[in-house]
Amino acid sequence: MQTAQPLKNQSAVPVVRWAARILSSLILLFWGFMLIAHLVGDAGRPSRPLVWQDTAILTTLMVSLLGLVLSWKWELPGAALTLAAISLCAVFNWKVLVFPGTLIPITAVLFLTGWWLSRAPRRDTPILQQ
Repeated sequence: MQTAQPLKNQSAVPVVRWAARILSSLILLFWGFMLIAHLVGDAGRPSRPLVWQDTAILTTLMVSLLGLVLSWKWELPGAALTLAAISLCAVFNWKVLVFPGTLIPITAVLFLTGWWLSRAPRRDTPILQQ
């Protein structure tokens, strides 16, 4: 038996995690400001009657933001929830994936990458090959 070289990715884990956290903070601040400003201001009146797709889009967007918040503590479930919600939102309106909407799934993928990299074998645990 010989030992294989473990992946040397442990230095990338904090960088990926903090990049995802900073990006998610900016996204949450932006959407939080927009939603609060819409609820408080008078200019938030709809230009047409709202239909059920509008409610579904807003709901899935809120769930995707909740997924980003959950990703800070639980990376895999939070990122999976974010990707599922934003995918469902894109079914109702594909334009949510146009920039800056692309930042939400990119951030979720960064959280998934950080989770995956942290699961890789560490230097101190040898991998046995047969």
